[in-house]
Amino acid sequence: MNRRGYAIEGKLDHFLIHPLSRVYRFLTPGPIGRGIHNVLVNLSEPSALINDTLQLRFKRAGTPAARLIINSTVGVLGLFDVAARIGLYHHDNEFGVTLGRYGVKPGPYIYLPMIGPSTVRDLVGSGVDLLLNPLHLATYPDQSEVLESNFALNGLDRETSSEAELHALLSTAVDPYATLRSAYLQNKQGEISDEGVPLDLPSFEEPAPAPAPVPPRASPPPPKSSPPPDSGNPGEPPPTS
Repeated sequence: MNRRGYAIEGKLDHFLIHPLSRVYRFLTPGPIGRGIHNVLVNLSEPSALINDTLQLRFKRAGTPAARLIINSTVGVLGLFDVAARIGLYHHDNEFGVTLGRYGVKPGPYIYLPMIGPSTVRDLVGSGVDLLLNPLHLATYPDQSEVLESNFALNGLDRETSSEAELHALLSTAVDPYATLRSAYLQNKQGEISDEGVPLDLPSFEEPAPAPAPVPPRASPPPPKSSPPPDSGNPGEPPPTS
């Protein structure tokens, strides 16, 4: 099922998503595209702040809190990433990671077209993160249209920002699906454990065939014993009595 979903995503990417991302880049050149990206990042800061706090990473939670205040005010509702200029850089955090840090298992790996790689745990976490977006928390006219536009812009922004990285990861892979699955699961486990790529992950690739046994080498013949040295001069016959 996952491989079918990955194949469908490939067709959608070729005929729909990639052409739309090219149009999006054309319509949002330079500072316009950066401004939209900054606004979308600013809308994700409350989720990072809440998840940092739930994970008891209180020092880390100070960064999204400061970024949210600075960029929402001085940065004109997030259009300008003023916080990054003073060394406060954005970091992602998700409710799926929060569940993982409290011991919730990931469940089966799932690949859904238009959503991408995930697990049961991370799908549940994505739903919670969606509700933490300020556009969902507030009540205002035309909320449905705004939320749909936000979802579409997030997808296009994610596509344009991750396209080069995904191409570098998958372009030389023998099995791109298995490579993406392994990279996703290792990355998520690393976010949960705070140890980068964990050392005890199972292999998600097909096992390599066992090498053929190498026949033992024959033992070299023992060196020939040389005759004992003669006391006379070399080349002279031994003395006779």
